[in-house]
Amino acid sequence: MRQTNRRKQQVWAKAAIIFAALLLTSCSMMKEDRSDCPDCRNPLHIKVRYDYNIQRANMFADHVEQATVYVVDPATGTIVDTQTASNSATSQPLRDQSFAFNFEGLAPGSYRLYATGRSAAEAAYKTTIPDIAQSIENLSFTVPTNTDGQVPTQRLDTIWNTLKPIDVVIPEKEPTEATIGLMRLTNDLNVMVFRRDHTTDNGHERYDVIVTDNHPQLGFDNAPASELQSVVYHPFASWTTETTADEAIVERNAHYDLSLSRLIQHEDARQNARLIIRNRETGHEIINIDLCYYLALARNAYEIQNYGIQEYLDREYDYRLDFGIEGEGEKETWRYITIRINVLSWALRIQNEEL
Repeated sequence: MRQTNRRKQQVWAKAAIIFAALLLTSCSMMKEDRSDCPDCRNPLHIKVRYDYNIQRANMFADHVEQATVYVVDPATGTIVDTQTASNSATSQPLRDQSFAFNFEGLAPGSYRLYATGRSAAEAAYKTTIPDIAQSIENLSFTVPTNTDGQVPTQRLDTIWNTLKPIDVVIPEKEPTEATIGLMRLTNDLNVMVFRRDHTTDNGHERYDVIVTDNHPQLGFDNAPASELQSVVYHPFASWTTETTADEAIVERNAHYDLSLSRLIQHEDARQNARLIIRNRETGHEIINIDLCYYLALARNAYEIQNYGIQEYLDREYDYRLDFGIEGEGEKETWRYITIRINVLSWALRIQNEEL
């Protein structure tokens, strides 16, 4: 009787082993074989960041409304695949911190990755967008101008472009991840003009304010087009503020908002962007300064970061300059300029050394 029970136990044990083996085999057989599916191999997951800013924080999810990623053959510069994602009223995928572009079916090998972004689906920039099989070098961003280089009085929507292309190697049947950094190409500039001698004899209609530069077009590498040409920016908004005391106006200040394309510090400073302010009635030029030089002085507020001029100009995008002027006629001139960084409550006042 005992032998019979022992034999039954042995039989059940063997059966259990065989059943477990069959179960494992059946589970492995249940895995979907997708090796013959070219669109399901070699996944490439790409994230996009925008932390090349003064805050050194990733603002991609908060600022970018539309983004495009380009997968490029590094040997030829030809685009082999591309994807675009946009926010809308009903769907905002770019707001998700975990959002990524997913590419599948790429052949194993080396690739170079680029990305662009914009603040809205439609922008004032004239953007040339290359298609698959075209060169990434065809990508460009052009400020709209008329025949004599004047930019219409409109705000430029924000454009971002690749800070540095990323090289990746995609192996056979293995997922690959990469992150592309962006650099902002659009700048905001606020100018305030106030009079030190006749504080109420002032207003935005008193002055013509412009910024002159020489590169309306930027290429895929953020560099100006090889052929420079004049471009003139005008304020897209201007207004006057008044300060009162005992119900009387004691001061009137003029304000101007401009949006500019990338500011570039040239080896030849004569090629730098210039801020020019004229008295509209007399035509007298009150202010004519190297805009890049003065704006870059504010990098001293971030002394610990040791920014160079160009890096600071590319990281910062929100500038404010206040001018104190005095005099009449041909003697009307600026006495000092105050450069402000509002987020730090920081200001630098500079006397006009040319007086």
